[in-house]
Amino acid sequence: MKKLYFFLTLSLGCLSTMLAQVTVKGTVVSNADGMPISGAAITIKGKTTTGTATDFDGNFLLELKEENGVLVISSLGFASKEIAYSGNQTVSIGLDEATNSLDEVVLIGYGSTKKGDLTSAIGSATNVGTITSRPVTNYKEFLQGNIAGVTVLSSGGDPTSTASIKIRGIGTLNSEAPLVVVDGLPYSGPEINPNDIASISVLKDAASAAIYGAQAASGVIVIETKKGKVGKPRLSVNYYTGIKTAANLPTPLTAQQQSEVYNLAADNAGTPRQSAHDAAQNPYGQENRTNWIDAIFRDAVVNNLNVDLSGAGDKYNYYTSFAFRDREGVLEGTSSQNYSLRLKSDFNITDKITVGENIYFSRDEAYGTNTDNPYSGTIINAIYMPSASPTRYEDGSFAGVVPESLSQFAGAYGDVYNPLSLLLRPTKESPSTFINANVYFKYDLLDGLSFKSSYSYSYRDSKRKEFYPRVPELGRSNSQNTLLQENSTQNKWIWDNQLTYNKTFGDHSLNATAIYSAQNTKGDFISLRGTGFSSEESFNQYLQNAELLNKPSNNPFEEALTSAIGRVMYNYKSKYYISGSIRTDESSRLAEENQTDTFTSVSAGWRISNESFFNVDAINDLKFRASWGEIGNIQSIRGYYPFDVPVASGNVVMGENGAYFDTVGSYVQRNANRNLKWETSESLDIGLDAALFNNSLSLTVDYFEKTTKGMIIPGLADVNQGIDPADVNGGQVKNTGLEVSATYTNTNGELNYSINANATSIKNELENLDGYASIGQDVFYHSDNVRSVLVPYQTKVGGALYTPYLIPQLGIFNTQAEIDAHSKDGNLIQPNAQPGDFKFQDTNNDGKIGSEDRVYFDSYQPKITYNLGANLDYKGFDLGIILQGVGGVKAFNGYKFTTYNAALSGYNLDNRVLDAWSPTNTNASIPIISTKDDNKNFGTASSWYLEDASYVRIKNISLGYTFSNKVMDKLSQGSSLRMYVSGENLVTFTNYSGLDPEVGGKGLDIAKYPVAKTFTLGLLLSL
Repeated sequence: MKKLYFFLTLSLGCLSTMLAQVTVKGTVVSNADGMPISGAAITIKGKTTTGTATDFDGNFLLELKEENGVLVISSLGFASKEIAYSGNQTVSIGLDEATNSLDEVVLIGYGSTKKGDLTSAIGSATNVGTITSRPVTNYKEFLQGNIAGVTVLSSGGDPTSTASIKIRGIGTLNSEAPLVVVDGLPYSGPEINPNDIASISVLKDAASAAIYGAQAASGVIVIETKKGKVGKPRLSVNYYTGIKTAANLPTPLTAQQQSEVYNLAADNAGTPRQSAHDAAQNPYGQENRTNWIDAIFRDAVVNNLNVDLSGAGDKYNYYTSFAFRDREGVLEGTSSQNYSLRLKSDFNITDKITVGENIYFSRDEAYGTNTDNPYSGTIINAIYMPSASPTRYEDGSFAGVVPESLSQFAGAYGDVYNPLSLLLRPTKESPSTFINANVYFKYDLLDGLSFKSSYSYSYRDSKRKEFYPRVPELGRSNSQNTLLQENSTQNKWIWDNQLTYNKTFGDHSLNATAIYSAQNTKGDFISLRGTGFSSEESFNQYLQNAELLNKPSNNPFEEALTSAIGRVMYNYKSKYYISGSIRTDESSRLAEENQTDTFTSVSAGWRISNESFFNVDAINDLKFRASWGEIGNIQSIRGYYPFDVPVASGNVVMGENGAYFDTVGSYVQRNANRNLKWETSESLDIGLDAALFNNSLSLTVDYFEKTTKGMIIPGLADVNQGIDPADVNGGQVKNTGLEVSATYTNTNGELNYSINANATSIKNELENLDGYASIGQDVFYHSDNVRSVLVPYQTKVGGALYTPYLIPQLGIFNTQAEIDAHSKDGNLIQPNAQPGDFKFQDTNNDGKIGSEDRVYFDSYQPKITYNLGANLDYKGFDLGIILQGVGGVKAFNGYKFTTYNAALSGYNLDNRVLDAWSPTNTNASIPIISTKDDNKNFGTASSWYLEDASYVRIKNISLGYTFSNKVMDKLSQGSSLRMYVSGENLVTFTNYSGLDPEVGGKGLDIAKYPVAKTFTLGLLLSL
């Protein structure tokens, strides 16, 4: 009977449409900010079977039989409104905002919906408006801590690096970055201007992301850029300037301390003292000339200017912006500059046809430095370099460990680079140009049915030219100079064709979407290196002047992806919801027989608060939801042609002495695998959304499981072939977690305030390594290391990815008696130990310390991430505070291997070694200073390197004042001005001994470029 009723209702609606005589169209906007309201329901009073909904631009069109009537406009999050119509007309409707946060409109794949109508896990950044008041260069920095389940791993403060985003944990050993969608189309360019961003949503589960298919296994970040507001044209200026400074920096030993420590180390080892540390023989080495950490770090200046012009009328909308960002790095010689321009407009050509374009241009140039290398890292060499050395000699040349006249002492200080020369000596150019142009055509075919065709073309051209002069100074000298030139280009087009049916039939709401998408990417990379330049002047730094040109490296590629997509979303009385999607992808990265696969998802929701039996005064809105879905991961496939045999080439090496020949030979580099398939990410989500206490408190809770099936790993090598094995689908990873987020909003007189918080807990587990089952191997070996001595990671089935696999360190031997007691069957477990050496655990009880004693420890993946924010405004003043933190994090502090260790090449050390163990300092955590490491205190990958990297950070405090309308109207009617001060990364509370606990990556820290404190002063002016 219900089916018959629904069919009759649908038929009557269609008949009404066919007999339509009157056309009413218009736009629905928010009275608060003039922005369009998408998804607003438009019905005829007294005729619930006739209606439609606004599109993302707030536009609607109704074809009606009745000449006169009353429109009822409603949208969750806004108060309903009624307006009368008479005959054909165009109307502009403004709605007042409601207070329930579940009523806000959020972006989803290929469209939008109200947050309260979601049946899948989608998070939105509700405070995106504050992005203009923070000194962030991209949306990633802004997202850190903002959305539950979204972990932003900073790569440090290097201007050339960007943070990585993990949505609901690490799911693979391969590449996994979320797909970024800007204004409806996938985006693969540089970071967009954060001032252009109007809203950000994150599709976290497979049910929400499945519509983007094989590109979306790691989640989707959906960004909508700003549009013009109805009214007069508005010119807005956002400018800030500020200072960046590094904190918690290490301190090297002074010149005198370095000599004293190495003399003590020699005495403790029973070896002769070196003459370089004898004040009588080398008085030069006793004078303190430079604190090298101070020499390479600086207070850096940042400047940011953004100007935009926007406006809108009945038939058009436009927004254009220009941004300039100039940022010095806190390390000398590092910086970044960016120019960007956006041109965006929409035009209603007719009542049914809308066209639009969105052009984005970006030009970047950034100069960074290597801080991760334990040999040539800039920061670690600032510890290595003796404090007795000046930064430069009197002739302006960079100083070495000692002057040429004292070269007999150079070997005592090791193979050290002058760290300032690492930053300032090379000549670098790295311009990158990017342009992305989108155009679209939209046609309203029938009432509720529309067609949209979108085309995007992007082009990127990145150049790199680096000239490295000779290094003549003593230390780590180099008699060779080198020029490196690289060029990378990429062309990409995307063509989407979308058919959408959005209709309300009385109590029934239906949204159906069908899409056909095609994209193609072509790129090329070429690298050339030349050596032996007779002159190092700038005019001679060209490849044609090189004495020797190495064989060039070239890597052209092409990739294609086509997809067919369908999705249906239905709800009854805003009470019962069900959605489903299906997508078929065909990718050129796989062999023909495996190129096509189909992925599905389904989700459902029940708004129990709309039931007649539900009557809880404290609960205004309550909805339960559940979703399941699966997606392929095309990013996990290494290279573009894994089904083909890659051929490499190189110089021929022949003879027992391994002599090089000029002849170039070709060889098979790696086996192929035509059976390879993409990884599949399957997720289950169960959640609830609630609004409590007169809608002042909103709460969202999600339990999720995300499983990566068929994880791609290197296959088993065939020892008879002698070439690298092909990749295979051979593992499974599962992430299980809980997300909680809450927002409380209230008013007390003229004080408005809101408090928001979120927390995420995730457990990561490798469930199987079936690819190695034939040889009984249940572990994956990682190659990450510190100077090829410490190899800290290994993943075992049942454990987390990138788990530290270390020998437990139990403390320090204080006496010989303690060493003697650490024995088995009367034999010393550590026979080379002396008082002051580390005590290691013989975990396998074999009476000795070796690699078999390693055990698994907690990984760098945080057990919990959390965020707490507060915003207050009172009589024009506003205050924003953000606290962000992680817990249950373990970082491997590889910095200690060389900077606490006197048994290497004579490097200067961190001054914390002054607190090393001695007979009078037996409570120390650093072992005895010695020029020998017979006990392998430092050469053992032990738990001593593993530190708690949990932290709480005052991420941002912003204080602003907005001048009253009365004051600003005297300047210009409708203008506004806000002035503000902001502090970013202000204070970090942590027990981690390194520069910064936020080391990123897998948690391996070798003095990474630190995240800096930033203090800014700015203004926002709108005319």
